[in-house]
Amino acid sequence: MTATYAPVTSAFDEYLSTIRDQAIALNGQTVSVNLVGGQTLSGTLAYATESVTGWPAGGNRWPNALTLTVSTKVHKIRLDHISSLGQG
Repeated sequence: MTATYAPVTSAFDEYLSTIRDQAIALNGQTVSVNLVGGQTLSGTLAYATESVTGWPAGGNRWPNALTLTVSTKVHKIRLDHISSLGQG
């Protein structure tokens, strides 16, 4: 009997894609970031894609972390540690 493990990776990739899309849309704005452990941080978000040279032409590289500046302290937060992200 062969075990199958299908949608776990797909669901996780979709979750990260949603967080990434929100980070792109809110880049440069003041946001609240809720972390998986229950903490909340509020500050200025920085998340930008990097252009890929070579193959694929015109492609982008998506960083796996965003930067949040709270007062004068800069926090680098992995996308998979974020439970939600919103303006405010």
